Amino acid sequence: MKLAVVGTGYVGLVTGTCFAESGNQVVCIDIDTEKVKLMKEGKVPIYEPGLDTLFERNIAQERLSFTTNLEEGIREAKVIFLALPTPPGADGSADLQYVLDVSKKLGPMLKEYTVIVNKSTVPVGTADKVRNAVAENCKVEFDVVSNPEFLKEG
Repeated sequence: MKLAVVGTGYVGLVTGTCFAESGNQVVCIDIDTEKVKLMKEGKVPIYEPGLDTLFERNIAQERLSFTTNLEEGIREAKVIFLALPTPPGADGSADLQYVLDVSKKLGPMLKEYTVIVNKSTVPVGTADKVRNAVAENCKVEFDVVSNPEFLKEG
């Protein structure tokens, strides 16, 4: 199955690499051109025990790839994972700017039914906000689900 992971921080890169290891075609998307360049060169930008081995194997087997181009990265993806930062705002609440910005961009790019999975740490009600942002300019059916991470880095 073709999957896309938007955001290659700790959550996104581990998620994408593990799904590739399970036999899926995974494209990881990030706006950081230097980070994407490093990953294309086979360098893992984070530390997680054993990740480097999985990362290298799946790049070599062409199941794991990287791009800065959102539209290219999600092309033909059946599932899109959002693993974007949600830094605390001035009042301490999660800043959903990155999640909602990407969601708005996804709407016109979707060409067939797609599942959008939010892995970012977000408050209750965010799935509805993501759904509304995608739906603004979307002509196909899609679903939004939540699969938050519970992790300890390293």
